[in-house]
Amino acid sequence: MAAAIAAVALVGRVQATEVALPPCLDPFQPFVYSGCFLEGSSQVLPYRSPAPSDGMTVEKCVAECKGNGYRYAGLVYYGNCYCGTTVLGTPAEESQCSYPCNGDSSEMCGGDKTFSIYQDPTFQPVEDATVEDYSPLGCWTDDSSLGRALTYRQDGVDGATLTTEKCLQSCRDGGFPFAGTEFGGECFCGVVIGNDTFAAPADECNMPCNGNAAQTCGGRSRLNLFVADELQSLQPCGYVPPVSSSTALPPVSTSVPSSSSAPPSTSAASTTSAPLTTAAPPTTTTKGAASTTSSSLCVSTTVVPPTCEWKCGKWCSTPLPDWSDVSSCKTAWSNCALQVASCFKGAGWPEVLDCFDFGEWCADVSSYCGSNPRGGCKKSDFWHRKPAKGHSPAKTTTVTTTCAPATSTSTKPAASSTTTTTTQCPIPTPTNLCHQPTNLWFGYGPGKPVGGIEMPVVTCNDLARDWPGYPFKGYTDTDSGRCRRYPRNGCTSACADACKDQYEDCVDVYAQGCKVRPRRSLGGDGGDNYFEFARAVDKRTYRWHDNYSGALGKCKAQYRDCLRVNRGVTGAGKCPRFGGW
Repeated sequence: MAAAIAAVALVGRVQATEVALPPCLDPFQPFVYSGCFLEGSSQVLPYRSPAPSDGMTVEKCVAECKGNGYRYAGLVYYGNCYCGTTVLGTPAEESQCSYPCNGDSSEMCGGDKTFSIYQDPTFQPVEDATVEDYSPLGCWTDDSSLGRALTYRQDGVDGATLTTEKCLQSCRDGGFPFAGTEFGGECFCGVVIGNDTFAAPADECNMPCNGNAAQTCGGRSRLNLFVADELQSLQPCGYVPPVSSSTALPPVSTSVPSSSSAPPSTSAASTTSAPLTTAAPPTTTTKGAASTTSSSLCVSTTVVPPTCEWKCGKWCSTPLPDWSDVSSCKTAWSNCALQVASCFKGAGWPEVLDCFDFGEWCADVSSYCGSNPRGGCKKSDFWHRKPAKGHSPAKTTTVTTTCAPATSTSTKPAASSTTTTTTQCPIPTPTNLCHQPTNLWFGYGPGKPVGGIEMPVVTCNDLARDWPGYPFKGYTDTDSGRCRRYPRNGCTSACADACKDQYEDCVDVYAQGCKVRPRRSLGGDGGDNYFEFARAVDKRTYRWHDNYSGALGKCKAQYRDCLRVNRGVTGAGKCPRFGGW
């Protein structure tokens, strides 16, 4: 109880504008009961869950708070559920929290103005965090119709003298991991970044802080954003403890006879783990009790992979992993499909049109995987049928040398050896967590987006170091480490980012094509070559049948519909463990 009371902090008045996230449906560590608290001049917990009080239980309330990223859950008056990062109340007698929960009469749900408080044990104490723990995230937008980028405005901080440090201190005292300054004198805090909030150019945060002109405090509808990982849950909703596994070869029993004709002796046998080797086995000649070994030939194969397997303008794809069966072929297809969005972002006009060909090439990989090709399912065979554009396949060099002589056999037990293992990042499924919207009036829908430009794929994070806290990732770069990552309760934001990326590509490629009607010659003096290219453009982009204004209108309509259909998307049941969808 003393520890729970020590975690309670009193902070200044805040104003909340919250967009609710869904409850956590994945298993998580149970919240710990912290006691009964009396409401004073301030509300005990600021966020009220939209879940109805009818049927409310302790379990339902803590799931609401876990899903929304809060440290505390509180129940009052038979089942009204609240959440917060700190408790703005004073301890009360347990007898004052005696109202049974509407959904389970065996549980207590506070009292008239008293709250039964539960705490998430996966958070570190607020006292352990300092202002220095906040790291800058840059300039972000705060102009969405879906709500503020950060929920809690710190009205207790004097805007006329606002500095970055004052805002960070207020958010730290409130236990908020996110902090932001805006419009020179406004301070906001939050537990998550709001839906439809995006990174903005740094020069759009151009207003000096009212209390320190040498610092920048956001701009008009722009936030200078900061985050303190120390104030976030160590096990957010969807967290799965990493599982360490090792694969060992089965033990091999070997025996050394005392003579060439004598049967093996069981007492002389030793059991060792067979090491992996690339050398051919040595030839052995037995003569009496002595055993000698002659040298053999070692074959060394060096594969030099290309750095660019498919080139579209200024963009290059990461080479697909080699494959020799259907399973590894599908893995290569996943790798290919995850790179399509990055092509549209990086190729540049008009070479970006070749990204449609790259997408078709990836689809060809998928078709090849299921075609049961004669001679086996191999990358080299596929490359022969469908060579990539802009580069050649990997080069292989084979060198044959004489191996070093192996040591003679001995009756002594073999010394233990250390085996080095290499961990390869799993390639996630290209199945998108986000939904392509449908609009019969404009004619777009799943499999037929505006201009043929699909949404970037949001799926499982492929980096083990990130996965526990950020199980999802939006794949918009060939370098996975530069892609945006998202926590379990950040799926709606992830899809909002994917919708925005699709909109920008739609404008930059489809609308641009409808505007300029590209005339690029494929060589010579144009003529037939131009018409060949024009036909290719028609095929790739649904015939550019819009003018610029019409294309832009479709891109905007699709973006609005995309935000709407993906509002409230959750990752429930998805990516439950590292490397699995």
